[in-house]
Amino acid sequence: MEAKFSKIRTQINSKLENQKQYAGTLIAIEEALAEQNAPLTPTGYFAAMMAALQSSAGSPQTRGCLLYLLDQVFPELPQSVLRQKYTDVLPILIAAMEEDAEDQPVVRSTVGCIEPLLIAQDGSVWNQIVTKKAYQALLLMSVDGKPKSRKRAQDAVKTILASPPPPTVQHPASNLTADFTLKVLKEATKTDQNAAQKLLALLKSIVPFWPSSQFVSLCQMLLHLPKFNNPYLTQASFEVFEALFSAESISFDDEKFAQLLRSLCELKPAGIDDRLLPTWLMVITKAYPAFAKINADLCASEIVNVFPIIFQDLEVASNNHAIIAGCLSVLIQYCITDNMIAEAQQANNTPLHHIIGTVENGLGIRYQMSWVHVMTIVQALFRRLHRMSSPLLQQCLSLLGDLRLSAQETYKEQLDKTLGAAIATMGPEAFLNILPLNLESPSSSGSIGRAFLLPLLIKYTTNTSLAYFVNVLIPMADRLSQKSETFASQGLDLQAKVYETLVNQIWSMITGFCDLPYDLRTAFDNTVAERFSSVLYSQPDLRPTVSQALQFLVQKNQTLTTSAASDEDLKKAYGITKSDAERNLKHMSQFSVNYLAVFFNVYSQVPPMYRGFLAEVIKAYLQISPAEDINNTFKKVVTLLGEALANPETTPAVSDPSIPPPMSHTMMDLAIVMIPFLDFQSAELLYNGVTSALISKEDAPILQKKAYKVINHLASCEVGTQVLKKNIETLQTRVLEGTITCAVSSKKDRIKALGNIVHILPTNDLHLIPSILSEAVLATKEVNEKTRGFAFNLLVEMGNKMKEGGKVVNSKIEGMDATAPDVDANITEYFTMVTAGLAGSTAHMISATITALSRLFFEFKEMLPSQLLLELLDTVEVFVNSNNREVVKSALGFVKVAIVTMDSMVIGQHLPTVIGGLLNCNKQHKSHFKSKVRHIFERLIRSFGYDQVAELVPEDDKRLVTNIKKRRDRSKRAKNANRGEEDEDEEVETTTRQAKTVRTGSDAYEEAVYGSESEIEDSDDDNMEGVRESSGKQDKRSKKAKMVTEAYIREDGDGPLDFLDRTALASKPQQRKTLAQRSTSRAEAFQSGDDGRLVINDSDDEPTKAEAGNGEENEAENYYMQAQNSADGFVRGQGNKIKFKKRGNQSMFDDDIMEVDDKEKRSKKKIERKMDVIGKEYRSKRAGGDVKVKGKADPHAYVPLSKITKKKGRHGPGMTFTGKYRK
Repeated sequence: MEAKFSKIRTQINSKLENQKQYAGTLIAIEEALAEQNAPLTPTGYFAAMMAALQSSAGSPQTRGCLLYLLDQVFPELPQSVLRQKYTDVLPILIAAMEEDAEDQPVVRSTVGCIEPLLIAQDGSVWNQIVTKKAYQALLLMSVDGKPKSRKRAQDAVKTILASPPPPTVQHPASNLTADFTLKVLKEATKTDQNAAQKLLALLKSIVPFWPSSQFVSLCQMLLHLPKFNNPYLTQASFEVFEALFSAESISFDDEKFAQLLRSLCELKPAGIDDRLLPTWLMVITKAYPAFAKINADLCASEIVNVFPIIFQDLEVASNNHAIIAGCLSVLIQYCITDNMIAEAQQANNTPLHHIIGTVENGLGIRYQMSWVHVMTIVQALFRRLHRMSSPLLQQCLSLLGDLRLSAQETYKEQLDKTLGAAIATMGPEAFLNILPLNLESPSSSGSIGRAFLLPLLIKYTTNTSLAYFVNVLIPMADRLSQKSETFASQGLDLQAKVYETLVNQIWSMITGFCDLPYDLRTAFDNTVAERFSSVLYSQPDLRPTVSQALQFLVQKNQTLTTSAASDEDLKKAYGITKSDAERNLKHMSQFSVNYLAVFFNVYSQVPPMYRGFLAEVIKAYLQISPAEDINNTFKKVVTLLGEALANPETTPAVSDPSIPPPMSHTMMDLAIVMIPFLDFQSAELLYNGVTSALISKEDAPILQKKAYKVINHLASCEVGTQVLKKNIETLQTRVLEGTITCAVSSKKDRIKALGNIVHILPTNDLHLIPSILSEAVLATKEVNEKTRGFAFNLLVEMGNKMKEGGKVVNSKIEGMDATAPDVDANITEYFTMVTAGLAGSTAHMISATITALSRLFFEFKEMLPSQLLLELLDTVEVFVNSNNREVVKSALGFVKVAIVTMDSMVIGQHLPTVIGGLLNCNKQHKSHFKSKVRHIFERLIRSFGYDQVAELVPEDDKRLVTNIKKRRDRSKRAKNANRGEEDEDEEVETTTRQAKTVRTGSDAYEEAVYGSESEIEDSDDDNMEGVRESSGKQDKRSKKAKMVTEAYIREDGDGPLDFLDRTALASKPQQRKTLAQRSTSRAEAFQSGDDGRLVINDSDDEPTKAEAGNGEENEAENYYMQAQNSADGFVRGQGNKIKFKKRGNQSMFDDDIMEVDDKEKRSKKKIERKMDVIGKEYRSKRAGGDVKVKGKADPHAYVPLSKITKKKGRHGPGMTFTGKYRK
């Protein structure tokens, strides 16, 4: 309510009179409440507005305004108030509705007040005459001729019926509504069918709340409507049926429901009726599944009659084939029962056989135009029959196989999906018995080869028999492999390659066969396990496939054990229960130890870039392995690691990624994979070995990096965290010793490890924080983005640890006196430590410190004392005026964070200093930071207003803030110009707001520093120009996106295009200088000495010889060329000032005049090209066309060609035969 009222208050100056009246009335009511010291609550508004409504009986305008405001108040009122004031308020509202029956806004507002008033009443109130009268008024309004009032009344009736007074389930007014609706509908169909359509719209919305005793009467009336041959009325009645059958509960007698469905089938429109058939099909789609919930067997017997009636329309050319296929698919899914399927398996000529026969006929030539949609129905049949598809759909599958042999592109994709559905449901064994692959049959045998089925088998095989793959497909693959070897030995490489590809495709099916097989315990024995191991060793190309298959055997069963479904449902869907899945896992655990050994051996043979799949399958088998076996395996890994470290391998000078790394690297990787599954003793063994031998190993940076990864993985699991906490003292010592020896490649993992260590530090000894603080600060300037991210996280983690309290033992810090006193840990002390870096000897250190402070300031600003905040601001303001650009860049980032996050009162105290520093920084660094400075000024203007900021800006720099203000005003004007599309804009804005998520932590910091830098597009960035889309005369869509970039790639033509050059993109291709022009300009940019060497000036302001000598002579010409060729598109005006050109509405540059230093003002002679147009003397001045001139020939008599063929001179007039100027 308050949000709506806030918007209404802003409309006091609206150009619309009604909006001004609403706002004025609201403000008057609020002033009256303020005088009475009454709170601005819904109850207070209600009392004041109702009192005013009673006293304004003679003023329709005031009454309309009050009712409009009450419409916003009533939904917010407590139920007790609505019940208490019911008898007083309802007569007033009814009277207002009757008096202002022609004033639609008033009627809609009154309906909005009556709706919550009636909903709040208990059941006894609905027996009163006044209540029934008010409700009947809503019913009458719901069939009114005025659309907006009718829609509002219909919504009110629906909401009232959907909110019955407790404890009743059905609303007391439902019978009243049914009687009224049926009576009016019966009368309206005889006299006014348009009124009947309006009533059907009401029925469609309230039919879910229809009283069960009136269902038969309603259906009879609806079935009667199509007899009037009014397609609109028929369609509306079908829509009511659809809503009726979509209701959650339908109280219908089984036989009457069946009779209703038969009657609906008799009303079926023609197959080519694009208006009524889709609606009728939607009714059928809802009706039969609803009937199946009541009586599934009776529904199954009824579907046999309707299925062929609908299916036959697929033979007719129509636009409804997709809807028909969707309808029949739903009937198959919900109306074919398990009893129906069982009956079809035991007998012939059953109802299901009739349905299948109908579908099989659809694969005949008569239905060729709709085969794509028939296949959709076939897919639904396969999914419903599932494993029972064989043998019920064998003939159908055979027909599909024949179609696939000569498939056309129009239905080939859908046909493959249908074959895939058959594979997924009946299983590969039954599928291949009907459509065999015939990969080994001789070409003379007449058998058709179906190698094209292999990709489908790979994609769709799931939850099937693993024994079929073991007993049939593996032997087939072996025979084909033997053939491949035979052909290879005979020199027939092509044939050998074909058979080798077939073997790989057969083995690629293994992932599908291992995806929850229902015969895992019987099919997967030692022989199969050994064969899989052999493939892993001997066939590198199949390693990813076989590894994934073995991983599926574990993970799919693990997922099933945690399923929330019942065993009955799981058995029906997958053929496996939860207990079966648990037994499968126990069975696979018998092979885990041996498989881990195989995986480890293969892991050592594979280059690092291809090890990902092996790491995943190792984790899967570690999860089902006994703890004792895991620890024994780990001890072997540690032993091999120790041996590899003791006898390091010589690495080649040139690293080859295809060659496996040294054994020590491999064992470290395996140890990292095993960390989450280790017990405490094994984890501690790994910790001691890594921290003692590898962290300081400067000559082995890869091992050092892996050592830090071990710490990070230990910190990510519970057992590893216990190990680190137990050895925290030695761990701190080791990481501090490794500071100097840390390799560049290890920096990222070291910083991350430090963050994990700080997190578990005991609060009684925090000396590690000041010891690593400098390293963390400098890491914020690292090139690697992830390293910088971990560094910021480390700084925040240290701040959180200091915030918790504790002691910083200074005597343990390197370089500190042993007698140095301990310091209490708190956030202020932490900031004191960080700010010490501002006294660094290098600009890099100072810049890094300021960057770190900005992140910490953003995170902990609420906890810092005000005095410390002011000191930080004062300190950073000094660095804003630094001569070093690296320092200034960080300082400006801090200033922006402070402005965005701090209270404006605190910033206001430093506003003069901040503005002065920003302006001085801009001048001192020759506008190097002008974009950042402007963005900060925009933030300041947004926070403090233009006037306050402009007062503090010197007159010489006023152009900057004036420029910002002008562009802001321009942006506002553009928004106001689009008020006509307010609804669309609000929708777009709502979508945008929903897309934006609330950012916290580092994301919020990034948003504050880098995101949304300027609410106005840059107009001064070099070599970049945004182009506005066309103005308001164009399509409305252009108004939603004011700025778009119409970028073209500009080429020189004489050389390769440099995509790193920002000027490679421009709004117009011809605006880029040619290569020769740019080369010349670069050559002239420097002086050359007597010996021919280039002389580069120290100052950007010092002119070169070329500029000093030739610049004056050719200045006019250069300025002209700049205006024509410059991507900025500027011209020079009076006083040699640069003025950016306006290109219609397509330039986002401002019209700002920028001063340019010049030695003297020059007057330039304007050069005009004369243009002669043939016949211009005959042109009429007042009308279109030519006129005859006295004393001259007719205008069309003779056109001399001599002037046209004459060679065009440099300055002579040029003209064409058509009278156009030739360029």
